[in-house]
Amino acid sequence: MLGEDVTAEFLVDDAVSRGRVTVFQICWRACDPLAVSMTLVSRPEHPALPQGSWVAPRDALRAGLETATGDGDVRIGPDFTRGGVRLDLVDGKRHSVVVLATSSLRSFLDRTERLVPTGQEHPEQELDTVLANLFQN
Repeated sequence: MLGEDVTAEFLVDDAVSRGRVTVFQICWRACDPLAVSMTLVSRPEHPALPQGSWVAPRDALRAGLETATGDGDVRIGPDFTRGGVRLDLVDGKRHSVVVLATSSLRSFLDRTERLVPTGQEHPEQELDTVLANLFQN
């Protein structure tokens, strides 16, 4: 379980006709069960295209399925007009909005819950295991 990751990629902007694609990547790691890493990348990479990296608590993403939550660089909540979950992401002066299908985000979170259920995260024990493995090598 320690080394297991749950990842997903979502196509955000399929502007193939303009020669670009924006992808939202999310990753949860069993060794850090409280956090979800999120990355917004554009292909081809260009400074004017959306990009950035964020970390949000897994429970905030779960709460954001039903109600607005978060502050600072990551805000999450239902987007009733588009029928999904809206993530407002700030990286310096850049502000990006990503809307994911509620069912897709819920599926991602459910996969993480099967590995480490909410309330059973033990970050200090996981850290001890990671450190022990590092010192054995």
